[in-house]
Amino acid sequence: MAHKDNVIPMKLDSQFYKKLGDQKFHQQEYKKAASYFAKVLEMSPQDFETKVKYSECLVSLGIGSKAEHLFYESIAQGEEVEESYFQLSQLNITMNEANKAFLFGINYVTISGDEDYKEELEEMFEVSYHTPEKIEIESKLFAIQLIFQYLFSQGRLPEARNFILNQSTDIQEHRVVRNLLAMCYLYLNEYETAKEMFERLLSEDNTDVHALCHYTLLLYNTNDSEKYHRYLKILNKVMPMNEDESFKLGIVLCYLKQYEASQKILQPLYRRGKFLSIQMYNALSYNHYHLGNHEESKFFWTKLQEISKVDVGHAPWVIEESKAYFDQQVLPLLLNDNSHHRLYGIFLLNQLKGREVLLTQEIWGVLESMNDYEKLYLTYLIQDLKLNKLDFIHKGMLMLYDIEALKNNEDLFIVWIDQAEAIISEKVDLANVSDYVAAFVYMYFRHSEIKVTKQQVLDWFKISSYRLNKTIDYLVSI
Repeated sequence: MAHKDNVIPMKLDSQFYKKLGDQKFHQQEYKKAASYFAKVLEMSPQDFETKVKYSECLVSLGIGSKAEHLFYESIAQGEEVEESYFQLSQLNITMNEANKAFLFGINYVTISGDEDYKEELEEMFEVSYHTPEKIEIESKLFAIQLIFQYLFSQGRLPEARNFILNQSTDIQEHRVVRNLLAMCYLYLNEYETAKEMFERLLSEDNTDVHALCHYTLLLYNTNDSEKYHRYLKILNKVMPMNEDESFKLGIVLCYLKQYEASQKILQPLYRRGKFLSIQMYNALSYNHYHLGNHEESKFFWTKLQEISKVDVGHAPWVIEESKAYFDQQVLPLLLNDNSHHRLYGIFLLNQLKGREVLLTQEIWGVLESMNDYEKLYLTYLIQDLKLNKLDFIHKGMLMLYDIEALKNNEDLFIVWIDQAEAIISEKVDLANVSDYVAAFVYMYFRHSEIKVTKQQVLDWFKISSYRLNKTIDYLVSI
C-alpha cells in the first residue's frame, strides 16, 4: 500500500485550467475549452490573453454577444481599453457585423494611432468619408451607448453613470450622452438633477423622443399630476422617426400603464426580431396580461427569465394578486385603531411579493401616521436593525406564517403579539423563539373549537415534548 507522502498533490489553480483550455482550444473542442477558460477568469479576471481565447470559443459556439460583453467589461473598468476595442473589431469581423467591426475598429485606431489597421478597415468595408473627426465622434458615441446599456441592463446604475462622467467633456455634451446620463439619474431617484437635464434637453429640442419619454416618466414618479397628464397626451401623439425611438416609447408607455398604446408599438418590433431584450419581454408580458391575453403574458415572462441574469421582479399576475390581497386584507389592518392589528398589517405588507409597487404616496402617508413603536418595526424590517424585542415578535410571526394551516388565522397573530409582549415584560431569555411559539399555539387551540394535538405542534415547530411541556407550564404561570 502506497504511503500518502508519495502522492504528488495536484494544484488546481488558474495555470492548470489554462493548460487544459489551451489543449482543447487547439483540438477545436470549443465548448470544453470555454468551460476551462471561464474557470481561469474566475480565478484571474485580469488575464487578458485568456479572455481573448475565451471570446473566440464563444464566437465559435454562436454566443457572440457574451464574447462582446467580456470586452465591454474591460472598457467599463478602464482596463486594456485599446486592446479591447481591437478585439471587439476582430470579433465582429468574424461574425460579419460590418458596422460594429468598423466603428469598434475606429475606436481602437483613435487610441492607438494604428494607421495600418485604419487602412485595412477602409479597404475591407469600402468606406470613405470626408471628415475623420466626424467618424471618430460617431464611433465613440456608438461604443459609449453599447457599454452604458450593458451596465444599465445589469442594474449597475452607479457604474453606468460614472462611465459617462469619465468621458471627455465634448462627448458628455453630446445630446445622446446627456440623455443617457439624465436617464441614469432618473433611475437612481436623483430627480432634481434628472429634471434639470431633461428640461434643458427639451428646451433645445422639444421633439426629442428619448427626453420626452423619460421626462414624462419622471413626472409620473414625482406625482406631478398636472404636468404628467399634459406630457402623457404629447407622448400618445408622438410619431417616432426610427425603430430605436419606437422601442423607447413603447417601453415607457408600458411603465406608465398605457398598455394598448405600448402594445401597438412593441408588437411589430418583436415580430421583426428587433430589440429582443429584458425590457422588451417584460413590457410584452405586462401588456398582454392587462389586455387579457394571459397565456401570451406567461410566454413572454418565461422568455424574460431565460435571458436574464439579474432579478427581474415579479410577474404581472403576481403583482395583481398581491394588490388584491393588499386591498382586502392588509390595508384594513394598517388603518385599524388597534396597534397590534397595525403591527400585523406591517408584517403582512413585508411578506407581499412586489410590495414596492404597492407603496404609493398614499400608503406611505398611512405608514408615516403610525406611532413610534410601529415606525420602529418598519425600520427594523427595512434596515435589518438588531432589536431583540421586535425580533422576538417578528420571528414568532414568521414561524406562524410558514405553517400553511396557521398562516391565514388573523386572530392567532394578534393574540401572539399580545402574548409575546407579556413574555418580553418578564425579562426572560428570548433565544428559543420556537419553544414559546409552539407552547402558545397549543394553548391557543386548547380554548378553540379547532382541536390541535401536541404531536401536531411538535411536528410543526420541530421541538421535543419535554421543551413543549416545560414552556406550556411557564406560560400558564405568567
